[in-house]
Amino acid sequence: MGGFAPMPGQVPTGAPSAAPNPGVMPNTMMSGMNPAMPNQAPQAQAQAAATANLGKKDTTMIETIILVVVCIIAAAAIIFAVIFFMQYNQLKTNFDSEVAMKEAAAREEQAAEDTANFAENEKQPFTKFTGPSDFGSIGFEFPKTWSVYVASDGSNNSDYVAYFRPSQVDPIDDDASRYALRFTILNQQINSVQSQYDRKLEDGSLTSSVFNADNNKISGTKYMGQIDENMQGIVVIFKVNDKTVLLQTDAMVYQQDFETLLTKLRRNS
Repeated sequence: MGGFAPMPGQVPTGAPSAAPNPGVMPNTMMSGMNPAMPNQAPQAQAQAAATANLGKKDTTMIETIILVVVCIIAAAAIIFAVIFFMQYNQLKTNFDSEVAMKEAAAREEQAAEDTANFAENEKQPFTKFTGPSDFGSIGFEFPKTWSVYVASDGSNNSDYVAYFRPSQVDPIDDDASRYALRFTILNQQINSVQSQYDRKLEDGSLTSSVFNADNNKISGTKYMGQIDENMQGIVVIFKVNDKTVLLQTDAMVYQQDFETLLTKLRRNS
């Protein structure tokens, strides 16, 4: 017999081993490899994407914060600008009002000054006045805008009495009338006339000072203050022969004119 024939499917003893299947990896090699290796690439991509998304979120957050800060600064600037404009407008309004008030006051002051100057100019030239010769010929000058009324000419041993006032002379019997000048020459001794004023010096109603005029040809006393209960003014008293001359202004509003008149006072005999 030429030899024992193997049975179908039986590998002959001593026959060479079958070559390994090139498409099948040996178990030994498969056991030595990491089974997760095929999934690492997707995970890395996912991590990279997550990192990229996180970076984008951080960038977006910073941009949002910057935008909010810018908006806050812009809003604060707008509010500040509005407040500044309101304050400026108020200050400007107050300044304009103050300027307008000062201009109005200046115009009123100028108008008053112009009126006063006009009134003073209207008084010129002064009018000369002279009393009776037998009463010493006392003379002075008074504004031409004043009127004079001689209530008593001194005849028949009476007193000489004249009243002066701007425009027109009020009724003499009116106790409320106030005159710029009362010019009186009394048939009385100066001591008896002066005593009634000296009594008011004691209670402080009047003050007195020495009065001189016409290069000391006229010498007397000047009283100023509360002449009587309802009248403040100035009284000048001096002696002429055996008589007493009295000049009086009934209101301090006439003081300047009265003082000017006293500087022009003269005794002609």
